Amino acid sequence: MNNTFKQLPIDKIADPERPLRTNLTPESVDELVFSIKEVGIIQPLTVCTTDTGYEVIAGHRRLMAAEIAGLVEVPCIVVEAGGMDKELLKMHENVAREDINPIDWANHLSYLKQQYNLTIAKLAEVTGFSEAWVSQHLEILNYPEEVLIAIRSGQMSFSSARELAQIKDPAKRKIYVHHAVKGGVTPSMAANWRRQANIGAPAPQVNSEGEIDNIALVGADIPDPICPVCNLPVPMAEQKSLIIHFSCQPK
Repeated sequence: MNNTFKQLPIDKIADPERPLRTNLTPESVDELVFSIKEVGIIQPLTVCTTDTGYEVIAGHRRLMAAEIAGLVEVPCIVVEAGGMDKELLKMHENVAREDINPIDWANHLSYLKQQYNLTIAKLAEVTGFSEAWVSQHLEILNYPEEVLIAIRSGQMSFSSARELAQIKDPAKRKIYVHHAVKGGVTPSMAANWRRQANIGAPAPQVNSEGEIDNIALVGADIPDPICPVCNLPVPMAEQKSLIIHFSCQPK
């Protein structure tokens, strides 16, 4: 693949035909606009040629922010790519970005699978992901609506959502998802809730404040998770989620 570096006029660069992100708004790039005004664009955009100019492959946020910041030209890496190559490059350029919503990954994988008639094994091969990762993300598209809403809004991690999506009883699942969104949930807590719900434990009760009655969360013979600080079991009623960097999570 031949790559060329160029300074390109912004008005010659079109948004991606199939954007990977679906939640991009001018408000979501405020900080990037400020950064560009202060120091400019540090990382070039990746674009491909079209009949009328160029299409951005990687750097959609930077393109929007540059337009808002009033830039006339932006640095770009021009690549020769089309069809599936363009879509794969879009994924590879964004794979390290943790702000991509899992549902957006799922939709993009589903598009590639259907558009190019790929098996899960072949899709995993061409994207560079494991078959398990691909399968798990494609399964997102079959999740119940309340779980999808929680993922889309960023109120629940993919790992926790996977567990709660497997609760078979719709009424129980909705209660647990509501509590997870309101009070937070770790993947280990979600796994405990999923196991408890699916062994036939009574549906938990929600109090006047919209919280699950902690007494209802006890009663199943499920091992409690281990606290990463003191290494002692944490009773269900004392479990709390903690918002930390992905890299800071206990190993």
